Amino acid sequence: MDLPSSITEEIAELKTALPKVKIQTATNSFLIGSYQRTPYTCIKFTITFPSEYPSHSFIVDIKQDEVVPPGLKKKLESDLVADLPLGHYQQLVTTVTRLVQFIDNNRFLPCWKELKQVMNLLKKDDSGSTISIIESKGKIKLKLCRKKYFYNCSITVDEGYPSTTTHEDWGKACLLNLISTNLPPKLEKMLTSQALEVIRRMQDGMTAEKALVLSNPIRQPKMDDDDSKKDIGEKLTKDKLKSLKHDIDTLSTVRDLREKDASRVQGKDHVLKAHAKERKAARRAIHRITDQELKYDQEMEAKWREEEEARMSGYNFGSGNAPQPSLLSLVIFLQEKIQNVPDSKCPCCDKLALPADPNKLKFMYLPVSECKNDKEKKDRKVARTMRPIRVYCGCWYHYKCLDKFILEPPFGAECPTPGCGRRVFHPDWPDDMKRLEREWASHQARLREVEDAALFL
Repeated sequence: MDLPSSITEEIAELKTALPKVKIQTATNSFLIGSYQRTPYTCIKFTITFPSEYPSHSFIVDIKQDEVVPPGLKKKLESDLVADLPLGHYQQLVTTVTRLVQFIDNNRFLPCWKELKQVMNLLKKDDSGSTISIIESKGKIKLKLCRKKYFYNCSITVDEGYPSTTTHEDWGKACLLNLISTNLPPKLEKMLTSQALEVIRRMQDGMTAEKALVLSNPIRQPKMDDDDSKKDIGEKLTKDKLKSLKHDIDTLSTVRDLREKDASRVQGKDHVLKAHAKERKAARRAIHRITDQELKYDQEMEAKWREEEEARMSGYNFGSGNAPQPSLLSLVIFLQEKIQNVPDSKCPCCDKLALPADPNKLKFMYLPVSECKNDKEKKDRKVARTMRPIRVYCGCWYHYKCLDKFILEPPFGAECPTPGCGRRVFHPDWPDDMKRLEREWASHQARLREVEDAALFL
């Protein structure tokens, strides 16, 4: 193959060698092009050819600051033109190939700002947490530590971040995989599942705040108010009344015809023939009315569809919100909702919700079948009363503290944690305040009966 002998031939060679590179403008003085790996990873560049080219290298200017960090931009521009074969028209394809390889091999380009913030967050952490990055694979290895607890995981950024390249991977713009932890499986699964749900909802276009609220596995129960029990009324218009009258008249006519068809008479032949003729006419009338009503319903439905299409045409329905970047939100969730759990205090007793020793926490969730003897079963039963429970608002309670808080008056109380103030819900306890009041009154009545009986003993 002959080597290019001019800028024009170099540009033609570039189009052939790298067809994915789009060239907007190309002259003997400059070239403007772009390369798109995904819709969210696109770099535009300008190459200026000096008058001394090819004896002097050309100048490369990267235009996309959102994809390439400013600190890396100058270095990248100089690296692209380093060690070029000066004096030969072979520099353009080499330079653009280097740029394409840089984009393809660096998976963190669409989230470099988030990654920088993540690194800053981990630098401020003094609990022994660590982070390592593999750029070519788009993988982050993260180990979060707090006191004696740890959560070791990996986060893999999809090539199509903040979306995904395939529909099958939808909801996994950041693929979170647990490596190891000393949290009990029940707590780990609950927290990890919520983190995955936050990622999925943010890819659907939700903000981080809304995704966090809707990803909560504990659902807020419906309020028991009078307004929710009211039947929704329907306003009667003249057209609806007219339609109802038409339906009633039609049904009445069909009823009379069916009674006529079902009737039986006795008599001479001419009487029976006349009655048979009337029954046949009644059946025909029923078929005729049925066909008319069916045709009328089809016409009304077509009219309704036409009116609905005309009405809806005035609205602008887009394809939905664009996927939101979720890497930083995911790491913040892991820090606030998982790493900081050992620091959480029970709002009722103001003691740490989790025991200082992770082995004691695991013992609280130990299955009965794994207890070695009766003493261990008894110790487990006592320990389980102090197991941590996360309620709807996100605060952590001890089981026995939460049980007393919900089942004893005042019912429907707000969470006493400073800055929270939301009502305490959990699916393991009833949320109907009337039911709680009845059960409390019944319990108090039983206690009084026991006290009265004790007086006679």
